[in-house]
Amino acid sequence: MQQSRALQEPIDKIRVGRLTPSTINIRILVPDMSVAQAAPVRREDGSDDPRLRARMHDMMVGFTRSIANTMHELSVLGLVSEAKVSVRVHSGTQFFKLYVINKDDVFFGYYPIRPNKVVTQGEAIEIYDLVGADATLFHYSMNEGESSAGVQQVNQARMWFDSVWETIGRDFNPDGK
Repeated sequence: MQQSRALQEPIDKIRVGRLTPSTINIRILVPDMSVAQAAPVRREDGSDDPRLRARMHDMMVGFTRSIANTMHELSVLGLVSEAKVSVRVHSGTQFFKLYVINKDDVFFGYYPIRPNKVVTQGEAIEIYDLVGADATLFHYSMNEGESSAGVQQVNQARMWFDSVWETIGRDFNPDGK
């Protein structure tokens, strides 16, 4: 599973010594695919299909493992003294992607819902799918001036993330342990 483009640049800078954080703490908040979601759903009737949720679960686990493995590698190589990845799930459909970096920068993008045809458990299924790869990420920063829309967006994104994390988010171990 490929790293997110928003994370890849800082990771590359750490590997070549251009960024030298002593610690990295990543919190990942994803939908709980054990419960029905608004998408992905069967295209023919908009109904839930556990096979589609299992497919999305596998993709989410691959994504979170990739991030955790990369952070572990940075720690083992001595590029950071401590790297921690925490994952929580919630029961809502994730209609957007959000990265909050160092509490100062936010990357935000909507997941478009598109017709798609996927193969899961050996069967081709036409679905309405959340297409994360097509999400355009908008960058907002605390460095844009106190009253700017960027600062307001960063503050609201942090508030939203923390509120979900601290209330309805439940710990999740991608390794199933």
